[in-house]
Amino acid sequence: MDRSAFIQLSASTRVLEKKLLNTRAFDRLIESNNLSDALRNLSDSVYQQFISKLEDPKDYEEALRAEELRTYAEYYKLCPDEKVVDLLTLKYCYHNLKVLAKEKILGEDFSNLIIDIERFNIEKLREEIESSRKKFTDNEYLDALNKAEDIYEKTKNPQYIDIILDKLYFEKLKETALELEVDFFKKYVEDLIDFSNINILLRCQRQGRDISFLKNVLIDGGNIEKYQIEQFFSKKIDEESPLFKNSNIYKPVKRGIEEYNRSGSLFIFEREKDNYFTEQMKDTRTISYGPEVIFAYLLAKDSEIKNLRFVLISKQNGLDTSFIKERLRDTYV
Repeated sequence: MDRSAFIQLSASTRVLEKKLLNTRAFDRLIESNNLSDALRNLSDSVYQQFISKLEDPKDYEEALRAEELRTYAEYYKLCPDEKVVDLLTLKYCYHNLKVLAKEKILGEDFSNLIIDIERFNIEKLREEIESSRKKFTDNEYLDALNKAEDIYEKTKNPQYIDIILDKLYFEKLKETALELEVDFFKKYVEDLIDFSNINILLRCQRQGRDISFLKNVLIDGGNIEKYQIEQFFSKKIDEESPLFKNSNIYKPVKRGIEEYNRSGSLFIFEREKDNYFTEQMKDTRTISYGPEVIFAYLLAKDSEIKNLRFVLISKQNGLDTSFIKERLRDTYV
């Protein structure tokens, strides 16, 4: 990869980083009296251009989604290698594939669930679904849909659509990271797979699944081997479990497991995962230019939108400020 190709975009991205919401900005939002007041407190942010178009404050999700899609569209136009942006948007692509698979199988229209990332042309894919007579095509996403349809035909269980497409998502994510030949991205994907597999293990235990189900849903490619996770299937996972004690993600998983064993909720586990990656992204501040700078900003933007969504939902439902602060993700700036 030619890192010098990222000089100009890295410089402009450093400017955009300064527009990310910091802890003080989130404190003001949290202290707002209600949802409308919180939205007014975003009047000097990049979100205002979309908030101002809302007819009802409760439609704030439209503004958040619009800013998210605008950001990705801009970076797809400017980024020297689109695969850097793909690392963040592939999750939406495979979400859309799940929607399309269920549309095809159930014969219903779920267009309202589509997240329309320009890079992945949904309408073109719909056309190919309608016109394709081949079981295998040169469109990897159509092939993924075919695989999801095949497993549904065998099991008649819609849950397996999600399982196969989640596996294919992580395969594509790791493939993309390897193609970019940047160690930072490879580590990101491997750590993400480890978080996901531990999450899967906990959910399988809680739902009373059997070991064969766990083996089917675990994801290849992490630092923690699948067979190691399988060995802990019948054991209680505590915060000092040897399963993850020597892994990169030990500290955040420890905090997440501690809360999970106390409350039964994986919310803090997910928050700690995001906080871990935010800290990893802060390491890119010492890099003058390169694909890592762009990726770190896009991940920070993703985390910011998650935080905004959580705060605004909380304000809409009149939740206590201390409750909101305790659960907020760390900010990048």
